[in-house]
Amino acid sequence: MTMHQLHYTSCEDGLEGIQGFQVSAMTAGSPRPLVELAVRASAYEAGPGLAAQGDGGDLGAFPVAFGYVPSGQAATLFQSRYTGSDFTGRTGNYFAHAVLLEDADRQLGKALPIDMWRSPTWVHTRPGGTELPALDTVTPGGTTTRPKVRRFLSEPGRTGRLALMTSAVQRVLAGGRGRVVLVVRDDQTAALWLAALCQSFPRDLVLGISFLTYTSRPEDAGVLVSCTTPDVHLPTYGDFTVVDMTTNSAEEDPTRYAVLLSRLWATGDVTSASLVGWDRVSPPLAAGELDAFAVLVECATGDPVSDVPGPLLLDAVELAVRRAPGVLGDTGWRRLAGLLREAGGPVDLTRWSDLVREAVDRREPLPADLLSAYYVAALGAPERLWLPRLDAAQLDHVATSAVLPAITGTGSDVLLDRLADDPSLCAATARALEQRLAARDELVPLVEALPPRAAALLRRCRPGTRVAMLTDLVLARAGKEDRVDVLAKVAAGGDVDLSRLGAVLWPAEPSTQDAVRVLRTLSVEVLTHSRLLDRIAGAVLREADRDEQAPEQLRLVDALLEPRIAAGLAPTDVVVLRAAKLAGHFRQASPRNGSGRMVEDSLELYQSLPSKVGDRLLGSLAMFILRADAAQHRELLEQSLDVGGRRFLAAYGEKAGATLAKASPNLVAPTIVVWWSISDTRARQQLINETLAAALKRRRPKQLDKIGDLLKPTAGRLTVDVKPPNDSWAKWWRNWRSTHQRRSLLDRLGLRRER
Repeated sequence: MTMHQLHYTSCEDGLEGIQGFQVSAMTAGSPRPLVELAVRASAYEAGPGLAAQGDGGDLGAFPVAFGYVPSGQAATLFQSRYTGSDFTGRTGNYFAHAVLLEDADRQLGKALPIDMWRSPTWVHTRPGGTELPALDTVTPGGTTTRPKVRRFLSEPGRTGRLALMTSAVQRVLAGGRGRVVLVVRDDQTAALWLAALCQSFPRDLVLGISFLTYTSRPEDAGVLVSCTTPDVHLPTYGDFTVVDMTTNSAEEDPTRYAVLLSRLWATGDVTSASLVGWDRVSPPLAAGELDAFAVLVECATGDPVSDVPGPLLLDAVELAVRRAPGVLGDTGWRRLAGLLREAGGPVDLTRWSDLVREAVDRREPLPADLLSAYYVAALGAPERLWLPRLDAAQLDHVATSAVLPAITGTGSDVLLDRLADDPSLCAATARALEQRLAARDELVPLVEALPPRAAALLRRCRPGTRVAMLTDLVLARAGKEDRVDVLAKVAAGGDVDLSRLGAVLWPAEPSTQDAVRVLRTLSVEVLTHSRLLDRIAGAVLREADRDEQAPEQLRLVDALLEPRIAAGLAPTDVVVLRAAKLAGHFRQASPRNGSGRMVEDSLELYQSLPSKVGDRLLGSLAMFILRADAAQHRELLEQSLDVGGRRFLAAYGEKAGATLAKASPNLVAPTIVVWWSISDTRARQQLINETLAAALKRRRPKQLDKIGDLLKPTAGRLTVDVKPPNDSWAKWWRNWRSTHQRRSLLDRLGLRRER
């Protein structure tokens, strides 16, 4: 397929029959649109620094404007040179030689448009005549070959500027708007930079990049990439990106593709016209896909790969699967799987699902960890996405590296739903757990992390011994199995560290019912090693500090005091528990025959108790004695005063005063009679004159009259042998009231004198 050509300059004998700029010669039959395109694109005007030289200078110093402008599949290649004055003596003339390509890709063959720089095809003067022959080929110039470009870029800082230029052009191509202006030293440097640029893009994109090695009016140049020199004024308006190739300024945010190409040029790895699979991508790459393609190249070649956003990684996978099958290979896919892990797993699962399925169907060597990452993400997705079939080894890998971490982490009901539907995956997960549980220190963390539903699913898989134990513990912890039975079963199995299992099964304190069962079911060794004995005893001892204890708490005290359990407790704790047991009895029971022995035990035990616990024991004993009939009341009171002395008297007086303050006269009268009958004179006086006075100080006269009336008949009915004071209960009561009511009144008025 032949090519047309034309010459354009200022002359007086051109094809247009005018005097001035016109087509001076042309191949017959040249397409008019391409002729017009060539004439417009090849216009030349010298820059201000060169124009000042006029025609007196060296015309060879004027830059050559070599350019390429595509139009659909057609294009024009041209070279314009400054020629000084025209036939009229007017300066500013130039000579342009253009080749018209009706099918640029086919007619250029394997060459790129920039390869025609300094081609022997170009002429610089009119050959004579107005008709030019058609051309069969255009011979490359040989000054922009890949080795020469590599040598040019080897100069310090130039690969960095290449990234600057490549990023700018890539963004303009991808965005579909804007132009790039390169500031260069001269036309030869411009050609080498443009060669580096064109050799860094796929051929299909290069054929769409219009360029010009020199212009003094970059704002008017109708090309995507125009070069100019430092003396030219740069555009101050319009959508231009200016890249100064004469400095070492760095691009703040270069594209991934530009960084990759700069690195490959620097290491000498750009060795052919097809960069690691350009020619294997079909349909050809678009500019917006170059960063995704860069990820593929990095994975395939072993270049450093990092910080790939999830969407870009997905675009790279789509390229690999749908546009460049086979380009990655085993190593590339493994590296891509690593990027997927670093990105935190798949995004846009529906798209990932389609791509992984296509890759599997095409037998791409997808690594197990990539499959597992997708598999787990798909398992946890609300949609029922496609899942690949995995062999046993892959299932084990998925279970170990993905499913197990997922179900022991935040958990997922959807994932558990899929696990329930896939017995093979459930079995693989059980196998992975069995292996993990070979380390003894893994049991407790897994019990705390595994959801009860997952444990129930694993139990259906007939798991191994360790996993069966794990599921029992998880379900017991959740209250779905009997905790006591499970702990006994685990302890019987041997080789288990029990030290943390008590806290795992009972994160809060065991209920009283559980605690009693634990104490009566488990051996002391298990109770001790699981630390349950210390926890239960500690809780009971804390309760022992309270004035009241529930009946079930007393049952727990009894269980702790059983000989085999008490043997495992500290002696001081046993003493306190005995006190708690006695105090509980005293609070709930009333004296009967034989109670004296229990009272004696309590008073002896009091001597070895902490003061707070001892005071509570004495208080409960006092209440116990106050509930006795008169005879027992007197007997137990005498016994307690004899052994307990003033400490008991203080506790008794406090409880008696609080009781009598609210008691009916029918209870107050017998108590007075009992007090009057005791042999301890000092205690009698304190109880009658202080405790009784304080208890009755707010009673109304009628109530006090009633008490006095009941003293004599009460003393007569009681079995206590007591004589009335001064031979008359009535007279004594009047005197007592007179003394203590007067004191009470003085107290209320604040008039009582200090003795």
